[in-house]
Amino acid sequence: MAVSGSPAGRTYVTQEVWEPASMARRSGAWLIDMALLVAVVVAIAAVLGLKATGQNTYVAEDGSTTTFSHLPALWSELLLAVASALYVIPLWRLNRATLGQRFLDMRVVDFESREALSWRQAATRWLLLFGWTLPGMASSIEALSWIFTLLFVAWFVVLIVGTRRDLPGRGIHDRVANSIVVKRKQYTVLDRKGGASSGAQPTPARGAAGAPADPAAPTPTAASPGRRRSTRARPAKD
Repeated sequence: MAVSGSPAGRTYVTQEVWEPASMARRSGAWLIDMALLVAVVVAIAAVLGLKATGQNTYVAEDGSTTTFSHLPALWSELLLAVASALYVIPLWRLNRATLGQRFLDMRVVDFESREALSWRQAATRWLLLFGWTLPGMASSIEALSWIFTLLFVAWFVVLIVGTRRDLPGRGIHDRVANSIVVKRKQYTVLDRKGGASSGAQPTPARGAAGAPADPAAPTPTAASPGRRRSTRARPAKD
C-alpha cells in the first residue's frame, strides 16, 4: 500500500484489489502460453529426432506453390498434451499463474477462498482447457481429422461463450474446477488515519471512479420534515 500526500494536507493511500479478469486479457495470456508451448514442442521434437513428415501445399493465384512441413498429429498433439500438463498444472498450484498470466498481472485462484488451487483443481482445469490435445491425436487418421476439427472449434466456442455470459467470467473449466481468474487493480482513497483527523469519514480521492465502497462509512439519511417542537416554557393549567 503506497502513501502519497496532497497540497490540501490530506493523505491518500493506494489500495490493491483483485477483480475478475477481462476476456481480452485472458485471451492474450493464453496466446503467450500457447506460443511458449509450441516452441517447447518444436525443441523436444528436434531433440528426439522426430522429422516433419506431414506436408501441406498451398497454390497461389499466380500458380506458385508453397509447401509447409509439420509433425504428424499423433506426435504433435501428444507432445503438446504432455508439455501443457507439465507447464500449467504445477504453475497454477505453486505460482497461481502461468508465465503469460503473470506477465499480464493475473492469477488463477480458488473461487471461494482465493487461495492457490489444489492439485486436483489444477488438473481438472487443465483437462477442460487443454484436454482437446488428447483426442487430437486421432486427427492423424485422415477420415477423423475433419471430425476432430469441428469438435475442437465447438468446444472453444462453448468455453468462450460460457466465460462471457458468466458475471464473474467463469467458463465451464472454471466452474467445474471451482476456480476464477483475477487481475490486480489499484484505487486511491483518502487515508483514515492521515486524512480523517477532523473526525470526518474518508472519501475516495478524485479520479478514482469505481473505487470500492467503504463498508464502515455511515449511510446518509434525509432529515425528518416533522413539526418542530417548541422549547418555550408554558404556564401550567389550573
